[in-house]
Amino acid sequence: MGVSPVIKVLQLTKKVPFPMKDGESMAICSLAEAMVMNGLTVDLLSMNTQKHKGTLDNLNLTFYNTIAMVDINTGFNLYSFITNLFSSIPYQLSRFIHQTFKSKLVDYLLASRYDYIILETIYLMPYISILKNYSKAKIILRTHNLEYEIWDRLQAGAKWGFRKFIYKVFSHQIYQFESKQLREIDFLIAISLREFNSFKQFYPEIKGLAIPITWNSGLIEGTLHNFKKDISLFFIGSLDWKPNLEGLWWFLHKIWPVLHLQIPTLTFHVAGRNMPNEIKQLKIPNVILVGEVDNALQFVKQHHICIVPLLSGSGMRAKIIEAMALGKVVVTTSVGLEGMDATNGIDVCVADTPDQYVEVIFNLVSDAAKINQIGNNAQKTIKKNYDSLMMGKKLITFLKNANN
Repeated sequence: MGVSPVIKVLQLTKKVPFPMKDGESMAICSLAEAMVMNGLTVDLLSMNTQKHKGTLDNLNLTFYNTIAMVDINTGFNLYSFITNLFSSIPYQLSRFIHQTFKSKLVDYLLASRYDYIILETIYLMPYISILKNYSKAKIILRTHNLEYEIWDRLQAGAKWGFRKFIYKVFSHQIYQFESKQLREIDFLIAISLREFNSFKQFYPEIKGLAIPITWNSGLIEGTLHNFKKDISLFFIGSLDWKPNLEGLWWFLHKIWPVLHLQIPTLTFHVAGRNMPNEIKQLKIPNVILVGEVDNALQFVKQHHICIVPLLSGSGMRAKIIEAMALGKVVVTTSVGLEGMDATNGIDVCVADTPDQYVEVIFNLVSDAAKINQIGNNAQKTIKKNYDSLMMGKKLITFLKNANN
């Protein structure tokens, strides 16, 4: 009996996904790890932007076969912004179209015969014509969210004015792009079943499945909190992502003042890369602004209750998966829980108004046993529904059947 050839995959990303300090990076790396755990070989070709500058120094990612990064400039350009307001390519996507990346991509395609090429987010879709010219690989779009939905929700929450107008334009442009470009790919991997079903409405014939952000269950350790010190809340997430910033601002101004009055010993620790000055300059009692942390997992382990106060956004929240895997209680909104297979009051807590947030957190802080119970249930949910090895097998089975 002959040995089956190794399936080769090229993963294309618009940002360097390491260190894994944000949701997009975790989504990218978790998919690569899930594939490699099931015997596939994965090469990574990533754009290296000034906003998310990556380096190969001291890198210990064993699941990638090769890694290449291409420096590009995605900074604001007024001329491009104005011209793309009337273009079929949304301005947000146009910033990631660069000749240097095209050249490197062609080099990769000429050097190796890939079976599959994964585009991480719609931002890589402008390169599809090059993929088809230089490769016979099947093209997979991996969506992290419904991009147009993010901008639509942002404009709904924005005050009247220029910003609201621009959000509306972006939402419309990206909606048109997302709905039409699906016909150019072979398969769709959505981050959740909710997103997959939404894309199916654009293009009912699309073949694909939902593969969530995963976690290596072998790394999960049973966690019981030690309550020798006061219970603490924490937030961690990229603060250059508008939905994160919007939600954090809402929590700090609408919820925290009431919580602080009710529980004066409670502390709230805020970590995240690219923290804007409007947050850095805040002086709020018992709010500790940590900024970017070197070790996100260690930061999460130090605290008890994870706050994910999202009012907009789309897709699936990697930081919720991370916190649950580490046995933390996550308090989030209905928007934050979208795409997650979790149950309010069992393995997460949901609060949609300031009053609800205060009530939920007050009840948790008053009942340490409840914190441990929900945290342990959260870990069981991750093992059952978000295991990397299991999800990798699901993906490979789908691809094999789809190609027959």
